[in-house]
Amino acid sequence: MEPSVDDLLSFKEFPLIQEGNSNSAQLNIDSPKKVSPSRETDSTSEETDTPKSSSFFTFEYYQKFFDVDTMMVVDRIATSIIPKRAPTDYLKLNIGTNPDLYGPVWIVITLIFSIAISGNMASYLQNAGNHQWRYDFHLVSVSATVIILYTCLVPFGLWALLKWSIRPDEMDLEEQLPYTPSLLSLICVYGYSMAIYIPVSVLWTIQVPLFQWLLVATGTFLSGFALVWILMPAIKTSKYSLFITPIIGLIHFILATGFMLAYFRPADTHESVATAKLVEEVKATVAAVVAHKNATQ
Repeated sequence: MEPSVDDLLSFKEFPLIQEGNSNSAQLNIDSPKKVSPSRETDSTSEETDTPKSSSFFTFEYYQKFFDVDTMMVVDRIATSIIPKRAPTDYLKLNIGTNPDLYGPVWIVITLIFSIAISGNMASYLQNAGNHQWRYDFHLVSVSATVIILYTCLVPFGLWALLKWSIRPDEMDLEEQLPYTPSLLSLICVYGYSMAIYIPVSVLWTIQVPLFQWLLVATGTFLSGFALVWILMPAIKTSKYSLFITPIIGLIHFILATGFMLAYFRPADTHESVATAKLVEEVKATVAAVVAHKNATQ
């Protein structure tokens, strides 16, 4: 029987759904919700951007220390040579946030071969006319040992001294403790400070003692002053800041002086002549003894 018009227009009351009715439909608020594609993309990108810790013995661990560009390396070389070029917070904001080993490694390698090659050139010029002169390959190993030890041990000693002799700064409101550079930051700074000795080592081949000592003084002053200027914010936090500053400059001067005296010192003419005469006398004596022994037989 088809419903009439009055039945279609009349209102009916329906019973309420009881909680115990198992046949009733229910909405579970704990059911999984549909996530929009944009949110899924955001969550995926966040998981991808999360840095993964690499092992100390993998190349990925050291890759971040070589993540620099040419302009950054050139800027750090210029800052290590030109005094007062670095701002006050250069060590903390520039080196501390992104210490690199790319520049120091190439500077150290270049300086090792520059010292060795220039030292042999100086030795050749000092022994001009001596046809028995030979290239001394030991200069490479000696210069490599000295430069690498200086670039690693001196920063390590300074880092340990700053850690041991640090004093709290009461005027620092942002941090409870003053800033102390990491060992890698100090190695980075010292590695760049060796850049000035590359052109200096080439100029040391000029056999003029006064000019060589002038190069020692100039290189030590420029590089040492820039080095102390960069490290000064960290040095001030130590109780022995008055002693650390001159020690850094003195060690830098000893290194330059040792290079010049060991590899580029002009030969003493009088000593060379005396040594040559002594060698000739010994040869003549030995020849006379051998001739006399042959004659008696």
